[in-house]
Amino acid sequence: MSATREVLRTAARVVLVLAALLPFLPALVEGLPVLGKLGHALDAWFGYQCERDPSRMLGVGSVCARCVGIYVGLGLGALIARPRASSVRPLRAAVAAGLVLLLLDVGSELFGFRPAWAPLRVFSGLAFAYPVGLVAVHALARHPVGAEFATPTARRGPKCSRT
Repeated sequence: MSATREVLRTAARVVLVLAALLPFLPALVEGLPVLGKLGHALDAWFGYQCERDPSRMLGVGSVCARCVGIYVGLGLGALIARPRASSVRPLRAAVAAGLVLLLLDVGSELFGFRPAWAPLRVFSGLAFAYPVGLVAVHALARHPVGAEFATPTARRGPKCSRT
């Protein structure tokens, strides 16, 4: 793996791990002079992206149980980055399986087959987001953003024909 790919892979891992911590940040920085404003901004974002129904909250974090699972799953997938796959096909299958599980969870709750249950919501979020974190790290390790501009043919530009 080239040095550029390794740097991008590491940067992606760091960003996703830090993103996993964001739902817990507003409560941690509340009351601090400068960071408190950041916490308020994050809390406003979480209020926009998550319904935060009290019956679906864990009591920790600024988002519902499923969103906690999604944020933490992305971070864990990037941090642990296991299992490693030689191709993207098994990772796509894991994302698809996680998505099916997530949709079954959402649908069964939406249509009243079961009540909201926080552990299942966390698990379905994790089951979907963990492989997404793996795919993000895997994709950047194999095809870093901007790599198409570094190829010799891209630097030469398109071939021109003179008529």
